[in-house]
Order: sequence, then C-alpha cells, then structure tokens
Amino acid sequence: MKPYSAIEVLPDGVRYLPIQLEGAEPGELTELLRGRQLLACRVPTTQTASLAWQVILSFDSNVSLELTCSSTVVQGWDEFGTINVEFLAGAAAESTCEWANLEVPEGLYVEYAAIVRWQGAGLIVDSGIRLHLSDGRLLSVVVVDAPGSLLLTMPGDAAPHSWQFPATEYVSVPIEKAG
Repeated sequence: MKPYSAIEVLPDGVRYLPIQLEGAEPGELTELLRGRQLLACRVPTTQTASLAWQVILSFDSNVSLELTCSSTVVQGWDEFGTINVEFLAGAAAESTCEWANLEVPEGLYVEYAAIVRWQGAGLIVDSGIRLHLSDGRLLSVVVVDAPGSLLLTMPGDAAPHSWQFPATEYVSVPIEKAG
C-alpha cells in the first residue's frame, strides 16, 4: 500500500482521505468477517496495543486482517492519518519480525465492521476500523497523533479520550455493500 492516501475531492469541495483496502472491495468487508471468531491479535514484540505500527487480527477459517496506517500532508504542516486494511484469506506471508500475542477473550464473533471517521474543516478522514462483536463489545484500531502509529482498543477496554483528535469528533460508519 502507498505510504499516503490520495486526496479525493467530493462534489461539494470537501477533501476526502479514504481507507486503503486490499484483498476485498470496500463494501465486502463486513460480509467477509460476519460470524467469524476472533482468535488472535498480534503486534510486533517491540510495539504495544497503545502504540503499534502494525496489527494482525486472526479469525477462524484461516482469515486475517493486517492493519497499518498512512500519513498524508493536506496543506502546510497539517498531516492526517488514514487506516490501511489488507484482507488475507489463507496463510499469511511470514514476517521477519517477532510477534507478541495480545490477550483475546474467547467467543468473540464479528457482527459487522465500521470505519472510524473524523470530519472537520472541509476534510473527511477514514482514521480507523472498528469491529462490532456479537457480545456487544468493540475492538477498534485507530490512527493516533504519532505519525504511522495506531492505538488498539481491545474488547472490554475503556474507550480512549482521543486518537489523533478528541474521540468525540469521530463517528462510526458501518461498512455495507452499496445498493
């Protein structure tokens, strides 16, 4: 994936930094994940859930998501982070880094996926992804203010007060097929 997002200009003049998604069409992500059990969550051993550059979520049926982010300069020094999501079906390529498994409660099944989106000052930014789980809990991976960094909020964790901006400035937009 590109280390930045292409800036799209919407008909009303608002600039949009969209999610970068590989391995699936944007509207397919919820359908591909619905009903799958979350089995593991991994970050490189040198990183933590509160500051990671890469997150791997593994599900049953040998499916996983690799999450990273991109930083895009919009104007002047204003830089915004967008989420990158790669959907992997089958065995994931082996990485050369060592991985740490974060504790994942058993019995977590995906109901649907959503984009965590920030909007302000003529700009819309797809900043993260949130999995809504069958037990009502959430798992979120959202860009924070350190370039290239993500904050992982595990099911049962308290919601953060801010990511790149105060958490109250974000909305969760369900990922659904068009039509």
